[in-house]
Amino acid sequence: MNVIKRVVIGRNFSNNNSYCKRYFSSTTKLMSNLESYKSNFKNLGDKFGVQSAQYRSFRPTYPDELFDVLKQQLDEKRDLALDVGCGNGQATVKIATFFKHVIGTDPSEGQIKNAIPLDNVEYKILPAEDSGLKGNSFDLITVAQAIHWFNLPSFFNESKRLLRDGGVLSFWTYTTMEILNNPEAQKIHRKFYDDDLGDKYWAPERRLVDRSYIDIIPPFENTIRKSLPYHRKMSIGTLLGYYSSWSGYQAYIKSNPDPLPQLKEDFCKAYNTTDMGAEVIETNFPLTIVICKKE
Repeated sequence: MNVIKRVVIGRNFSNNNSYCKRYFSSTTKLMSNLESYKSNFKNLGDKFGVQSAQYRSFRPTYPDELFDVLKQQLDEKRDLALDVGCGNGQATVKIATFFKHVIGTDPSEGQIKNAIPLDNVEYKILPAEDSGLKGNSFDLITVAQAIHWFNLPSFFNESKRLLRDGGVLSFWTYTTMEILNNPEAQKIHRKFYDDDLGDKYWAPERRLVDRSYIDIIPPFENTIRKSLPYHRKMSIGTLLGYYSSWSGYQAYIKSNPDPLPQLKEDFCKAYNTTDMGAEVIETNFPLTIVICKKE
């Protein structure tokens, strides 16, 4: 069941200076240690390019229900879509099922090389905030699990430039996975995420994900937010592969022993199994989608 989480109406940078100051304060302080948005994208490319194969193999795809929510907010013109920070194209190819043509962009050459090919999809290595693409030409812009890495004010300005009137910007995230069917396994999972990785190895932008993007308030008057569950089963092997795609994990193993062997042992004990391929783990990835329309 799709539940409206929050509706934000009447937000506009130009008409509300106090709001503008609050927005820029809350969204740019996480970027203060970066030289510029372009340097951030260089770092992002390095961050995910290395594990692009793991990213494609183990990151969860997005459920059809998410795209059903999105399609309800679109008009009949569905000629050209842009998927920004597309990674390996998991969302890009889904969008291509209801758009004539989709462009997927990402700063990571490794991600683009591993992107899923499709006849009506083209991939480009481009930054989010300064794409150089033709303005006023896109019916839809999407960002799947990536907008927290962007320089937000610059990206929102670029989105307004690219979208036609009546076009839609949508971005979404799933927060930290929950293990539903084994309290001990959930404790192991949370300890790894919160304590072992924690603030030391997770980039500060990750806090925006942990808070379901509630701190990201787009400067579009017509904006809605919806939340929905995403339940899926996975094996212990898939869970460990998913961990290996995390940027926090990649940062951790640069200066620490690989934690995956111990996690494997702990999860096998919690589920009383040695079968790494059996889908014994029941999970929920809580999803939040934000949909903005350019008036």
